[in-house]
Amino acid sequence: MTTKTKGARKSAAAKAPAPSRRTPVLLIAFGAVAALLIVAILASGDEPIGSGGQYGDPVISGEALPTMPSNTSVVQNDPANGMIAPEITGQDFDDSTVSITHDGTPKAIVFLAHWCSHCQVEMPRVQQWLDSGGGVEGVEIISVTSAASSGQVNWPPSEWLDREGWTQPNIRDDQDSSAFRAYGGSPFPYWVFLNGDGTVALRIAGQTSIETLELAMESLQPAG
Repeated sequence: MTTKTKGARKSAAAKAPAPSRRTPVLLIAFGAVAALLIVAILASGDEPIGSGGQYGDPVISGEALPTMPSNTSVVQNDPANGMIAPEITGQDFDDSTVSITHDGTPKAIVFLAHWCSHCQVEMPRVQQWLDSGGGVEGVEIISVTSAASSGQVNWPPSEWLDREGWTQPNIRDDQDSSAFRAYGGSPFPYWVFLNGDGTVALRIAGQTSIETLELAMESLQPAG
């Protein structure tokens, strides 16, 4: 697989009137309309922004991994361990092609959401580690931006990655978070570590330490 490291990216209510005890029906109607407006605003916040936008159209092949339980960061005897992970081909925000294929090279795949507070802590920390000479030789790190929503903080995700100086190849997930779901997505940030033959070695959900990430990457095996 050929990936592309990018050291720099292109930067891209008034008070409600006092309630009247004599008009309960009007209040109920007002509340219903307000609720509908909120739903409409939230729904519109998930619209794509056009060509070169924040959503992708990744091609996914292979059997989906079982969903990782959301009440724990690391699952003992994870049923996904040893399974062949799906392969994914998609585009980065500069429209370059990025692929997750079983090409013999171990991979650390991190699923990120721009509105996730734990991602906002972990991603800069990982980048700082890499900038200071960290990383594990022979192991690729690939991110997947998922669950994008313009109604949330750090929109758009492309500019968020730019501000944090993220240099690793990234795949834009689609509006249905298909890549995230295919990998058994759990709370963000969500790491999936693959051996060179594409088998799952470990999954970690939620904020984790650099020491844990390094140990996980060092445990990965290239294809024989």
